[in-house]
Amino acid sequence: MSIAYRPEIDGLRALAVSSVLFSHAKFEVFSGGFVGVDIFFVISGFLITSILLRDHAAGNFSFFDFYVKRMRRLLPALFVVLFFCFLFSYAFLPVERLRDFARTPITVVLFFSNFHFMGQGGYFDLGDKFQPLLHTWSLGIEEQFYIVYPIFFVLLLAWSRRALVTGLIIVFVASIVLAQYLSAVDARVNYFLPFTRAWELAAGCLLATVSTALLGRVPRIWREAAALSGADAIGESVALLTPELAYPSFWTLIPVAGTVLVLAMADGQTLVGKLLSMRPLVFLGLVSYSLYLWHQPGFVYSGFVFGAENISHLGYAALILLCVLLATGTYILVETPVRRRRFARGAPQLVAVCVSAALVFVVSSRLTIIYGKQALPFRSAAVTDMDTRLRRNFGVSTDCGRLPGGAEYCRTSPTPTIAVWGDSHARHAAGAVLAANPDASIIQFSGSGCPALLDLASARRGADWARNCLAFNRSVMDWLDNNETVEHVVLASALLDFKRGQQVLNGEDSVTRSDSRMIASGLTGLVDWIRARDMEPFLYSFTPTNGINIGYCYYRIALFGREPTHCDMDTEDMLRSAGDRIEIFKAASAGVNSLYLPDLLCSETGCGMMPGGTFLYNDGHHLSYEGAAHVGKASDLYKRVKGEITAPR
Repeated sequence: MSIAYRPEIDGLRALAVSSVLFSHAKFEVFSGGFVGVDIFFVISGFLITSILLRDHAAGNFSFFDFYVKRMRRLLPALFVVLFFCFLFSYAFLPVERLRDFARTPITVVLFFSNFHFMGQGGYFDLGDKFQPLLHTWSLGIEEQFYIVYPIFFVLLLAWSRRALVTGLIIVFVASIVLAQYLSAVDARVNYFLPFTRAWELAAGCLLATVSTALLGRVPRIWREAAALSGADAIGESVALLTPELAYPSFWTLIPVAGTVLVLAMADGQTLVGKLLSMRPLVFLGLVSYSLYLWHQPGFVYSGFVFGAENISHLGYAALILLCVLLATGTYILVETPVRRRRFARGAPQLVAVCVSAALVFVVSSRLTIIYGKQALPFRSAAVTDMDTRLRRNFGVSTDCGRLPGGAEYCRTSPTPTIAVWGDSHARHAAGAVLAANPDASIIQFSGSGCPALLDLASARRGADWARNCLAFNRSVMDWLDNNETVEHVVLASALLDFKRGQQVLNGEDSVTRSDSRMIASGLTGLVDWIRARDMEPFLYSFTPTNGINIGYCYYRIALFGREPTHCDMDTEDMLRSAGDRIEIFKAASAGVNSLYLPDLLCSETGCGMMPGGTFLYNDGHHLSYEGAAHVGKASDLYKRVKGEITAPR
């Protein structure tokens, strides 16, 4: 007994994947296109439950066969895309970005990439970074659902169908309540956690358990109205929801309810069903899985080659067309043959999957261990040279983000007179001081993503992470309290995680929304704390940024023949990117010796990113080793810190 094919479901898939693609392509009308993933979740819950109910009723359900079919459906196309990503990444990526990338495929094939990305930041923050496999977070949740749900289904259905429905209702309610709670407490965890997405899958599961005969008794006029309402809810969600909303949360009920209404009421007799069954939409729905797989690496790698800021809407439309062609080829040549072939108990498929997974493991592991190597086999000399010049700048040592015990590894003498303290920008600030005076006696405290502020930490990565940041800063304060040689303290922080309205954790362990006055107060409070201990504070500002990865821009100059001015910043773009940080720095630096880097590196017309052929940055906002040396020497930073120079520049 087979489940009747419903072309309108493929049409719905087409709408879902199109929403995601056009949202990632920065089409403003698709600001809420990320809800396409929610549509997929509901469809998955509906179809998987329908399959399980059919097999259970026929008495031929097998866990083994179920999992083999899911592997046949998901893994072959996924491995094709992973192979492409490996080839491109190895050929062109900076060595450190290559190492970062190499960790991801392992999590993808083990079905927990959502947890991997959860540990790196919020989804909408990561979306602006180089993450060719970021979209696999949703595959991780679906695969976790495939592993757990059949067991849940069989156990409850063995009791009764009512027990299954009751269990799904409990999951639905508990999950959406958890999502709403975490949306206010920890948006990063909330987005990636399977427990806060389970209710979306459960919505589809519940729909599948409802008798089709019961739905069939709904009058035609009400079916039409319900289907139209569902389609409208999906359209409104795609057009009106924004990343600024807490998500998933009660807001997510809109696209989920809309999808449920379309699945339940739209058939070949309704207007919505007829529209969704149009051949172009059905075709796009059939290739939607491969299209979803291809689009993220396609967009990211194109952004690396051409510069994402240089890709117009027309350019993204061309990329989408290319992804459709790749998806069509993958569907015809990979997906369809693997799914239609019949093998005894699926053992050969399992062997093939295991071998493929093993290859991914081996290659990923090999790439992961190349930390610090600058000459990789089969990479061009130009890439190798860029790897050397644009390697990550750790300042004095890689260990300077540890709690007090690591301090001895981060000093240039046993009795340092200058402490450089802040987030990862303190690393290149320390390098700049040493470039101005190689004999400088300094100690470096640099907690990545943890700026030097009094009793304030960003909660963007979660409350626990913020507490660790507060503990790190307090440990530095304790160290300074017990030290007798430090005379000057350089505070160097980018403050990138403190945009207006973002979540912060204060010293009273409560989460609140940030504003410029609060952050300026945290910085000036620390300045006062330093002065109260007879040390002189020095403020080292954020670097000029414009939202573009300048390090990748240098690679484009070296590898693809771009002009040296290709990476220069427009002053207005720089000021727009700086936002509230200008106001914060100006307020905190009043009466304090400081270096304002935009004044040093920019003019009224723009910011030159290659002064004298120097590669200033190694990414979007961190100075490279040679960039830090340029800043240190051009500003005579050591003398400024010591108070021997107090001019504005």
